Amino acid sequence: MHRDESYTDRAAIAVVEAVREEHDFGGWLAGVLARAAAELGSTAALVEQLVRGTVGSEDEHLSDYRGATTANVE
Repeated sequence: MHRDESYTDRAAIAVVEAVREEHDFGGWLAGVLARAAAELGSTAALVEQLVRGTVGSEDEHLSDYRGATTANVE
């Protein structure tokens, strides 16, 4: 890990690694988000709202999030 990596960079790297390693990535990610929601006392609806608010209801902004972070784990 480089000292100048933000927690966002570290989280993105961890997710990319999980995509490559987890047999059921969707289940893994759902579990991670559920654990975070449980820690914060949130509900599943708020997690869904977060994702849809970020990438759009039709994934129209998903490509906006592909970037240099993925190069760090290749």
